[in-house]
Amino acid sequence: MPKKVPAKKTSSKKEEPTETSKKVSVDLPKDPKKAEKEMRSLEEQVRHHQYLYYVKNSPEISDYDFDQMFKRLQAFEEAFPKLADPASPTLSVGSDLDKDFEKFSHKLPVLSLENTYNEEELMEWVQKTGQDELYSVEWKIDGASIMLYYENGILINGVTRGTGGIGDDVTENIRTIRSIPLRLSETVSIYLRGEVYMTFLEFDEFNEASEGRYANPRNLSSGSLKQKNSSDVAKRPLRIFTYDAFFPGSKAKFKTHQEVMKKAEDLKFPLPPDTKLLKGSEIPAAIKDFKKKKEKVGFPTDGLVIKLNDLSKRESLGYTSHSPRWARAYKFDALMKESKIVGIDYAVGRTGKITPRAQIEPISLAGTTVTFATLHNQDYIDELGVGIGATVRISKRGEIIPAVEEVVTPGKEVFKIPLRCPCCGTKTEKKQDSVDYFCPNTDCPDRVKNGIIFYCSRKQMDIEGLGEKQVEFLYDKKYIKDIADLYSLKSHKEKLMEEEGYGEKSVSIILNGIEESKKKDFRFVLSSLGLREIGPKVAELLTEHGYDTIDSIISAAKSPKKLESVLEIPGIGPSTIEAIQESFTDKRILSLIDRLKKAGLKMKADPIEKSDKQPFAGQTWCVSGSFENFQPRDKAMDLVVYYGGKKVGSISSKTTHLLAGPGAGSKLDKAEELGVQVVSEEEFIKILNQNGIQI
Repeated sequence: MPKKVPAKKTSSKKEEPTETSKKVSVDLPKDPKKAEKEMRSLEEQVRHHQYLYYVKNSPEISDYDFDQMFKRLQAFEEAFPKLADPASPTLSVGSDLDKDFEKFSHKLPVLSLENTYNEEELMEWVQKTGQDELYSVEWKIDGASIMLYYENGILINGVTRGTGGIGDDVTENIRTIRSIPLRLSETVSIYLRGEVYMTFLEFDEFNEASEGRYANPRNLSSGSLKQKNSSDVAKRPLRIFTYDAFFPGSKAKFKTHQEVMKKAEDLKFPLPPDTKLLKGSEIPAAIKDFKKKKEKVGFPTDGLVIKLNDLSKRESLGYTSHSPRWARAYKFDALMKESKIVGIDYAVGRTGKITPRAQIEPISLAGTTVTFATLHNQDYIDELGVGIGATVRISKRGEIIPAVEEVVTPGKEVFKIPLRCPCCGTKTEKKQDSVDYFCPNTDCPDRVKNGIIFYCSRKQMDIEGLGEKQVEFLYDKKYIKDIADLYSLKSHKEKLMEEEGYGEKSVSIILNGIEESKKKDFRFVLSSLGLREIGPKVAELLTEHGYDTIDSIISAAKSPKKLESVLEIPGIGPSTIEAIQESFTDKRILSLIDRLKKAGLKMKADPIEKSDKQPFAGQTWCVSGSFENFQPRDKAMDLVVYYGGKKVGSISSKTTHLLAGPGAGSKLDKAEELGVQVVSEEEFIKILNQNGIQI
């Protein structure tokens, strides 16, 4: 995250770990007055950044910069104990408390870990703690911290870390996470610490359907726990890893952390993969191994956690007010390179969101050539002080897109997102609880063009010959002004063939592609309209539950009673109902639908064809993950339906089979929890072959 630093001579070409890998020395003023002044300033800064990180989910500085600020304040308090504030932020963890949630007093302190960024410092701690002791070395998951409380085998509370003593009760949201058991196989009481997260694959899929409004999996995971409506949370692919457990009042006497976590695993709690039990002397080699695996694990991680295994020795070491003395977090270095900002542009998406980004002189970073780096939003830009001509440091942390991290030398005047849409000039709006600016004009050319591009895209109407450049050309030349105009483009065929780069062959491909799109099922038409909340999954749910024509959906939008029945469909929440009502009573949208109807597009879902051969009769299938022989994966489900089965979009007690491939997410967890039969791609093909079905 952003931070201004003094200019210093470094090569912008050589890729190597940044200063974060070096041990930091703390140089403090000797004058008590100067010390007190800086201490008060540091306290204010630490509280401010804790609030942004834990409550707002929009940190402005990197973890490393925050840790250095925090450690400097700690150093001051050690050097000048009489000047230390009794309510210093070093005496507690950061707080994620939200006034909208009930408060819950934790049953034991929920502390944070002391971070280190270099092996030398880590190994000093290991030597002090015990070189020959055994340590649990595990991934540090970059998600949202949570505490789970079970009584007599039943989940009673799910609570955020909060201040470490008091957290927000988010139990209803926690209950929607499929990998969290609501009832245990034993009537034990247990308190567990865990991290709620998303896999990169699931985040990318969800973010794509949400117009890319989320910066990274951590922000989305953390923000999801603070949603007011649990049915909305249920739509998000949240998962959990548990990494510590406590058994209050248990007669069982656990001697090691490993024994505790084995018991948690037996109770069906998911644990971080790859955890190793090692002697202190073996830790440096393990760090190298973990770093090699980092890019392949599939979930966000920003380092390792090293914990003493012996529980009695943990007890003797004890705690500070901030963290346990028996554990450390080892943070991975973020690779950084310097570059120069040569321009700043912004994109207006089909929803109107305005996204700024820095255009930089090309650099090679983490194996890719980087020419643009995100600036996220105006708050981020203001903190950095970004201007054209600035020399900046660019990082690629984990799997997240390149970002401007630090300003080395300032450029020209700090960039400001325009108060008016850069495309149409309409006054921009900032939505409640959002750091983003939006253009509210539905006729904004960039919004319209991006809406048409979305409609034509491969995953939607799949119109051959119409990519981003072609759509922009047709719009700018006034051949089309919305998606309905595509279907009258054939009347301009002769004129279009006179345009440079548009010969008879390319024009025929486009027109044939448009004509072919009329054969697309209503489910695709509905999700391709680009209406808020109404993507492929919602379109599928609506058609599966009787709302299989455009007229039935429009009728429901006008009837509160019918909307209540739509709300009862599993997977559809209040925000979707609001979007249906808003969209299908909008005269502009209804007019567009009417024109598409007249153009010959399908406004009723096709009846599903069935074979006389019915090997899947009586079976209900769901699919998750990616597959070598079924791309897109719905092709596999189409076979199930054609040969007598039923396909569903989510796992329930009525689901009989899950076809699972690499990257299968929360559906796999839910299937295993409910005892649903899990079938691999190889097994599925075998079933097909046994029934004489060729793929």
